[in-house]
Amino acid sequence: MIVRLSSRKGGGARTRELIGAAGRVLVCIRVCFLLEQERSTKSHETAGLQSVLLRVFSWIVLPGERQSLKKGHYTFSYAKARACRNLVVAVGRVVVLACLTSVVSAQQAKVEIKVLAESPGRVSVEGSSAAATAWSFRDSYAGVMNLGTRIQAFRLFDAAGAEVVTRAIAPGQFRAEAPATKFRYEVDLTPPLRSTDAARVSWLNSERGLLMLRDLLPGRGSTDQSAGRVTVRLNLPQGWLAHTNESENVREEFEIADADVAVFAVGQNLRISTTNVSGLNLSFVAAGDWAFRDSEALELAGKVLKAHREMFGASPTRRATLILFPFPQSASADSWSAETRGFSVALLTGKLPSKVAALAQLSSPLTHEFFHFWVPNGLNLVGDYDWFYEGFTVYQVAQVAVRLGLLTFPEFLNAISRAYDGYALSLDRDRWSLVEASRRRFTVGSSAVYSKSMLVAFLYDLSLRSLSRNKRSLDDVYHNILRDYGYQETRARAGSGPREGSDGSEAVLKSLSAFSGMQEFGSSLIAKPASINLAERLAPFGLRVETFGLRTRINVSDSLTRQQRDLLHDLGYNDFVRSSRQKK
Repeated sequence: MIVRLSSRKGGGARTRELIGAAGRVLVCIRVCFLLEQERSTKSHETAGLQSVLLRVFSWIVLPGERQSLKKGHYTFSYAKARACRNLVVAVGRVVVLACLTSVVSAQQAKVEIKVLAESPGRVSVEGSSAAATAWSFRDSYAGVMNLGTRIQAFRLFDAAGAEVVTRAIAPGQFRAEAPATKFRYEVDLTPPLRSTDAARVSWLNSERGLLMLRDLLPGRGSTDQSAGRVTVRLNLPQGWLAHTNESENVREEFEIADADVAVFAVGQNLRISTTNVSGLNLSFVAAGDWAFRDSEALELAGKVLKAHREMFGASPTRRATLILFPFPQSASADSWSAETRGFSVALLTGKLPSKVAALAQLSSPLTHEFFHFWVPNGLNLVGDYDWFYEGFTVYQVAQVAVRLGLLTFPEFLNAISRAYDGYALSLDRDRWSLVEASRRRFTVGSSAVYSKSMLVAFLYDLSLRSLSRNKRSLDDVYHNILRDYGYQETRARAGSGPREGSDGSEAVLKSLSAFSGMQEFGSSLIAKPASINLAERLAPFGLRVETFGLRTRINVSDSLTRQQRDLLHDLGYNDFVRSSRQKK
């Protein structure tokens, strides 16, 4: 395949031609308006608004195109003028839109990524983008280091095709002596040494691989490592297939709005199946042999998505993708690693021989990663609020798993116990609020933040259920957050596009305090430093905490009030099963 490189020189000429045409049309609009203005019988408000609108358009002309227009210089009738005005306004809109489209197209990056069949584990990348002198690739992501060293044979060219002198100032960081618009380089995509890292960065072997544009494409400068909008063409070896959640145009190119979230599954013998879950089309891309059939994995995925959708009350997207690959390097059978980018999940897992065990292992990452389609990926929120979108999510996903029968209630309580043990062993666990600890998670440790957040989510859910007599729960908080801060809702309120994202922590705290009796909860346990005495806090809800050395165990109290029993039943507790076991 031949890469399609747009010439900025040609694009600029085309743009100037369109702008000139737009200017001439808009001058005509001014003529027609001035002629019509004297005969207008419309109200003052309407005429005033029309005057403002036409005045705005009439000034969009190039220097030298402006003319002094006076009434009486033209012989066509007022009726014809009115008709002419309506026509040219419509034509003018089309021309202006075409002009803007041309400008955007000229600035959007275009690349071709070629998998080198003769060199397994390598790709070549060639393309064009806006002129720049600083070119930067990510050097680390999610604990995976030295990504910049994978970029090799990096070369730059100007719009005319002449090579621009370029020097490497650091791994993955390049400086050109003059603005360059075209680039060419290769990337070494040997799978990372740690198996768990293979879900987070691009890699290739002789059979398959993951191409993640976040670490494959250069950013806009030394400080901005996001590639933004890009058109991608893939060049694959004979017999290989590719699948992505991104849109494909008629030229077999992929139009990508945000390169940071784009993921391509490529390889030979890929199996692709689909299902529809309440209006959400899920594509399942699988490779390798598993103890379960693809249809069984797809059924499980649909079941999880349906449960999430029912809780939130809406789907955050119409299209999503699940990629299931074996690890590209040796890994234990019971290990897995997953990453969610936008509405794509890349899941790598070991191979358990038992179908029951393999599906159980699959259910855990599916339940968690699919939840991220809604939170945070479906929300127009910004900032470091992963105390909520990770910590609270761990708790809420465990609750969903109990409802789906993927987790028993004792297993659910054991998960809470392990979170408390992790919190209790953390240094400086109560030094900062959860909001501040999230900002410091790379120094404090993300696991400490998530463990405490899971405990706080559990306490919030128990408190809200108890105060409302099981009429409200944390489910309602998530439902309200999507309603108030989902991308579709913010687009509707803004009118012409999503408004600037709200601060995530502030928005969530506002939603948590919206229910009667819960106004102080967020400020006391989330916004301020606070310690958690688990035994003391769980006792009112009929739960007993026992300690065995450094390990904690949570059990249901022997004697429960009716309200406590009803609350625990709503969480998944089954006292009939418990009493049957005690009799045995």
